[in-house]
Formats: sequence, C-alpha cells, structure tokens
Amino acid sequence: MRNKKLTIGIIVIIAFIGFILITKSIISKIKGKKAVTAAQTKKDSGKSPSKKIISKGKGALTVKILNSKKAAIPLRLKAFKAIDNDSSVYIASFVADRTQELAPGDYDIEIDSIPQKIYKGIRIDQGKETIEDLGCLTGSILIRTLNSKKTPAYYPIRIIYPKSGEMITAYMTNKSLEIAPGVYDIEIGTSPRQYKKNVKVDAGKEGIIDLGCVTGRLVVKTVDDNKKDVRQSVRILKSENSEIVSSSLSNRPIELVGGKYNIEVLSTPRQDKKNVLISAGEESVIEFIVRAPDAAQKPAAASRRPAPPRPKPIKAQ
Repeated sequence: MRNKKLTIGIIVIIAFIGFILITKSIISKIKGKKAVTAAQTKKDSGKSPSKKIISKGKGALTVKILNSKKAAIPLRLKAFKAIDNDSSVYIASFVADRTQELAPGDYDIEIDSIPQKIYKGIRIDQGKETIEDLGCLTGSILIRTLNSKKTPAYYPIRIIYPKSGEMITAYMTNKSLEIAPGVYDIEIGTSPRQYKKNVKVDAGKEGIIDLGCVTGRLVVKTVDDNKKDVRQSVRILKSENSEIVSSSLSNRPIELVGGKYNIEVLSTPRQDKKNVLISAGEESVIEFIVRAPDAAQKPAAASRRPAPPRPKPIKAQ
C-alpha cells in the first residue's frame, strides 16, 4: 500500500514537471513570434513610400492646394509650357493633388480658383516628380439671410471687384463660397438689392456676414365688388425715388426689404397707394377693389341677303 502511494506521487510529480516544460515551450514560441512581428513591423515602417513610375522621357508634377478649412481641394489646373519670357503653349489639363506627367521644361500653371491664379516658372525634370505645395489659397464667405418667416432664404449674390465693377462670380446666400484672398463688393439679390462694400477675405479664414431677417411679406389683394379675387399686374416702387423694385401679379406674396413703397395696380383705371410701410419679419396686406373684366360679347350674326333671282333665258327669234 505504501509503495502504491509512492508510485502515484512520483507520477503526479512527473506530470507536473512535464506540464511546466510544455507551458514554457509554448510561451517562448509566442514571444519569439511577437518579437519577429514587431521587428518586421518596425522594418516595414522604416521603408520609404514606393517611387512613382514615370514614363520614359517624362517628368511629373503634383500640385497640392488647401481650402480655408485646411482640406485638399481638387481644383482644375492647366499647364502651359514656357517658350520664352512672354509666351507659352497649352500642354495639359489636370486636377490638384493628382500627378500629371509632362515633358521636361519650365511651366506656368493656371489654377481655376475664384478668381483664377497663375504660378510661373515651375521646373519639370526628366524622371523626377516635382511637388508644388501651394498651401492654403482661399478664404471663404458665408452670407446668412432669413426671409419674413424666419427661415433660411437663398438669394443670388454677385462678387464684384470694387474698383472696376467687374463681376468675379455668382453664388447663393447661406452657402459657403471659397474665394481667393482680397477685398470685394457683394451684391445680394433681394428686392430691392442690397450691397456690402469692401468685404475682406483672408486666406484660411471664413468670413461670415449675418444679415438676419431683412425682408417683410407684402400681399396685394385685388377683388371685385363681390369680393372675388381678380388677378391684376402690380408694380412696386421705392417711395423716395420711384425706382421700380418689382413687377408681379396680385394675390400672391412678395418678399421686400423693409422700407416704404408705392404700390401700383395696373387695372382700368389704374390705382395706387403711397408710402406703404413694410417691416422685416412681418406681413402686410393691401387691398384694392377693381372692376371685373367685362364678359366678352359674341359678335352679332351677319345679316344674310337673299340671293338675286336667276335671269330667265331669252328665246331665240
């Protein structure tokens, strides 16, 4: 009995030692694998990015451009190969942040920004990629507007050079416009138009012009003696100078910038009301009683004359 217990004890000890040896072997293998993986990762991370393949006899150009939010923008580019100091010839059209192969030489790059920009003297060498990092080329303008119901109103805008009055581009309110740094005049297509002068745009920054609610709503009602709607043409004029602001039809709303207006209804006879006040964010209703158009009268039937009698034949003598 004693020998049996001793034998069992020896077996347990041997099994325990074997378990320890097997566990150590597995752990060492795992550590070795991790070490190899880490070393390989470190080795791979140290590798330089793969070199771009460039066609024989060509060079390559990549132009990098950022917008006001420091994000890459795929502006369209045109490459002109310089012939001399005063002339160049169009070669290719491509997009920023994409590589374009070009024959070796000096190039001028036209960027389709607002307004357009030209960068001169970019050298392209055979078998090499030229990276032209232009950084942030634009700022942005956001004009916020609300209508009489205090909801976003999308009016057309025009961006204008202050000195020449030349229009650079057209856009919409409540939308951000990327544009080259500079000073601009902005025309906002409300009724009547509004202007913001000498608006400065800085590279990498967003300029916000918050006009808020600038319009009220006018409804010109035209009815006959029975209070039935009668559609008529309407003209809205500024009270101070009689400038025509809008031409429309009655019985429909018109958004107008707050102010005083003269209202003309082109009925027969004409009617008008002077110095009608329109307040931003409010609705004004002006009513005119007009004569209903007369019903078209049917033309009287033309009287018919009886046909003349036929002549009697004359008998031969």
